[in-house]
Amino acid sequence: MKRVSLRSPPVVLAAGLLAGALLLFVIPEGWLFRPPPAREQGAADAGRRYACPMFCTMADQPGECPVCGMDMEPVQDQGSKVALNARERYMVGVRTTLIERRPAVHRVRALGKIRPDERREGRITAWVSGRLDTLYVDFTGVTVEKGQKIAEIYAPELVSAQEELISALRRRNEARAEVSNGQTRASERLRLAESVYVASRRRLILLGMSPATVNAIEREGVAHDHLDILAHVGGTVLKKWVTTGEFVKTGDVLFTVVDLGTVWAMLDVFEQDAGSVFRGQEVEVEVPSLPGEVFRGVVSFVDPVLDERRRVLRVRVDLANEQGLLKPGAFVDAHVLVELTSEGRVHVPGSETKPGTVLLVPRSAILDGGDRKLAYVMSQGPGPLKDGEERWPAIYQPREVETGFRVGEDLVVLSGLREAEDVVTRGQFLIDSQLQLTGRPSLMIPEAAGGTPVDPHAGH
Repeated sequence: MKRVSLRSPPVVLAAGLLAGALLLFVIPEGWLFRPPPAREQGAADAGRRYACPMFCTMADQPGECPVCGMDMEPVQDQGSKVALNARERYMVGVRTTLIERRPAVHRVRALGKIRPDERREGRITAWVSGRLDTLYVDFTGVTVEKGQKIAEIYAPELVSAQEELISALRRRNEARAEVSNGQTRASERLRLAESVYVASRRRLILLGMSPATVNAIEREGVAHDHLDILAHVGGTVLKKWVTTGEFVKTGDVLFTVVDLGTVWAMLDVFEQDAGSVFRGQEVEVEVPSLPGEVFRGVVSFVDPVLDERRRVLRVRVDLANEQGLLKPGAFVDAHVLVELTSEGRVHVPGSETKPGTVLLVPRSAILDGGDRKLAYVMSQGPGPLKDGEERWPAIYQPREVETGFRVGEDLVVLSGLREAEDVVTRGQFLIDSQLQLTGRPSLMIPEAAGGTPVDPHAGH
């Protein structure tokens, strides 16, 4: 029994003819291939174009397609315009929308982490050398108040300084008594005793004693062998540097404390968005651990230098954190709200520019070919119905456009479109393919504009 190969020329030709016939039934009648009007039936073929029903090739003369052998059909040349009646628009699925002008905000996405506010960070240090006999704050993460007792230190230097104060106080009192008794040269001794007393008292305060503690020593007349170390800043203990019984020197760090009532969101802005972010812009911050919560802050600092290794720009945002929900080290997903001017450019807070309304077009309306972008505008709407049919079809034509920032599902129009124009948002690919198949200017064949039509299948 003889086998018939599916790759044999007769089978391939039969399959091509069948596919072409099906396409002719699917494509709306009279859309791609419109018969010439009756008044032109007898005219010469000069200036007329013919196309293969299988889209193989185009020619200036009628005849058979050199590729598939089908008869070439005349093509109606409408320039860079496409006319569609109601049935054709339904088959293609054309949808349009009006271009409008309204205020818009471009959202720049950035990722980052929560960091403590360095301006609210403090270090509690030893004001005098000695031995830490007691730590009242013995782990990190605990919250301390300003003036709270956090440690107790034994300091021999402090004991001797207290004894000097007690001795100076006693000599001052004796000198005052001599002045009261009228003794000679008593006033000079009193002035000397007063200066020594003031210096001794000031020394204790510089060593970390509070004025209230110094007053108690003066009243009691007894030197204290231990000194209470007080927190001069309030906040959360981030780091504990010492342990109980450890000897420390003057200036050694005991604790690192930071006030987390305000925190920073340190964001990484991608290089392509670096020109849109400026100090003073509002920011919305979300944390994965708090779904639905949006924290709002303001850009307080923009790094003047780009990170060359990671290709990002560091941006700092101040965030209020009274409830302590934002934890340092947590990842955040943020959006910088960039207001736009009426020209579609970035409004810089504090500058002479002003926010305005911009022309917006849906993203779905733009055909992006890389080097150029097209939108199809309905230049003429369909005519009124007469006897159930439109008096004239809708006409669509391509418009080369320049777009700017993305605003949600819209794009800012910089040039090429006008307000209140009807732009195609669905079906424009088929409209563009109609122009391309007929060799007229389209997204991929811009060089055909205003010149000789270009064969889209040339070289096949």
